[in-house]
Amino acid sequence: MRQVAILYNGKIDVAEYPGVVLKNPVLLKPIYVYIGEVEKNILTGKLPVNKSIILGCTGVARIIEVYSGSTEYTGRVFTISPFGAQGILGVEEDGLLSNYSSIHPSYLDEIVLEPKPIDAIKPLVKHAETLSQRVMEPVLIEGCNLVSLALGLSLRYKGIEPAFYCENTARSVIQFGFRVFKHPSELVDQWGSIVLTSHDHTAKYKLLSQLVYNNIVVSPLSFTNWIPLTKREGVYNVSIAYRDSVVDNTVVRRVLDTLSKSIRIVEVDDLKNAIGLFPPRGLGLILSLK
Repeated sequence: MRQVAILYNGKIDVAEYPGVVLKNPVLLKPIYVYIGEVEKNILTGKLPVNKSIILGCTGVARIIEVYSGSTEYTGRVFTISPFGAQGILGVEEDGLLSNYSSIHPSYLDEIVLEPKPIDAIKPLVKHAETLSQRVMEPVLIEGCNLVSLALGLSLRYKGIEPAFYCENTARSVIQFGFRVFKHPSELVDQWGSIVLTSHDHTAKYKLLSQLVYNNIVVSPLSFTNWIPLTKREGVYNVSIAYRDSVVDNTVVRRVLDTLSKSIRIVEVDDLKNAIGLFPPRGLGLILSLK
């Protein structure tokens, strides 16, 4: 069997191989793949990658074979997390936009008995729920993307109404009735937590250097590698949240149900036909692969 993949090597391209390229012990066939802010930032040059990389950081896939002896996975359908032992999937490690992919088992998130397209974003919603467990009120969320919106909804369902800071497009967050600010001068000075979710270095610098806060929560998907703390006395708590084994599944289901009405699903019978969908707009979309 041959392998077809969508990759970025300075530009978006389609690669075809005469056989399946195996780099990791789990061979899988992607069913649904979410493309959103990570892919958009790669294609627009905001998120540099050091090598040719297959895109697609999260989705749903069926396990074809496992070469490490863990045969209990074979034939099952899993959600695939962007977080694993080899870095962020689709950025530091080849992702899911391929008719066959091989990944490290650490990216397998949870078994899905009746997979649906919206399950492709479930690992991101669970990640947002993990972020929500680290905050203290009042909460300011930096970024207007799928993770930040899922975080805002997760907090709302727990009785906490956060504010958002987005210098660019904020339509996807505004339509859910959240308060959105575009300049630090519009914000009050004191915050319990600032949550970093976007790759906008300028926005992070403005907030963290000008506001007063006690707690910084960082999503690894913001690719934050420096934090400009305010010059004042006190103790800061900085938390980098990946995914917790324990999340509030009731909240996760509510957030997924809410977001399912706002994310487009596109069926493609050939990955080559998906090229025109990049870079994704708004909250992104879910590719249904035949």
